[in-house]
Amino acid sequence: MKLDVDNKQRLMTFLFMGLEFYKVIMGTFLVIFVPQKCEDGVCNMTDNFFNGTILNSAGNICNFVTFTSVGTLYFIELKRENWCIKYLDIDDSVSTNNLDEEIERYPEYKKQMKKLNVYYIRAIYISLLMMVMNFIVSGLSVYQSYAGTNTTTTFISFFLLVYMKLYSAWNVGSLSIKDERANSAYLKEPKTYNTIDEDFKIENDIEESKINILNI
Repeated sequence: MKLDVDNKQRLMTFLFMGLEFYKVIMGTFLVIFVPQKCEDGVCNMTDNFFNGTILNSAGNICNFVTFTSVGTLYFIELKRENWCIKYLDIDDSVSTNNLDEEIERYPEYKKQMKKLNVYYIRAIYISLLMMVMNFIVSGLSVYQSYAGTNTTTTFISFFLLVYMKLYSAWNVGSLSIKDERANSAYLKEPKTYNTIDEDFKIENDIEESKINILNI
């Protein structure tokens, strides 16, 4: 069965999200996955989780809350991307800012796009705040059982796994809000949805688009 453009974009989005789920787990559950020192050597994950100290408990709680906040961000991001794939399109034959004027004829789509962009950027800010808190609390917890440079390098590496994702998402979200557009969060190359999907276009817009292509 041949996939259409929309389904190909959805498949690519789900594949990227599946790969990034690993990063989310490793980058938020720092107390569990960062190597720590036990009496007989390096602790296993069970030892890390059931350390028994107040800081360890606080770190575990912070890990779970952070994971939930980043997971919520991914849910909103996926919902936003799926909406863009369904109602918008990427057309290399028209300018990047083509949607700025075209969407004015679709006030309901403009309203939905703005709402999704606002939810997206708010979720990013909440996740960034939780990541900073998680870094501090988990760092204090892990420091109790410091196992040398391996602890430090692993801690920073795992933290950066999610931080880089959040930074990338912030770039996408902030530009989308600023320019009132819908930049893709998952397509490999930076892409902006710059036209209404043909399945949802007003008939006059479809005819006008065909004429423009013929005149190129």
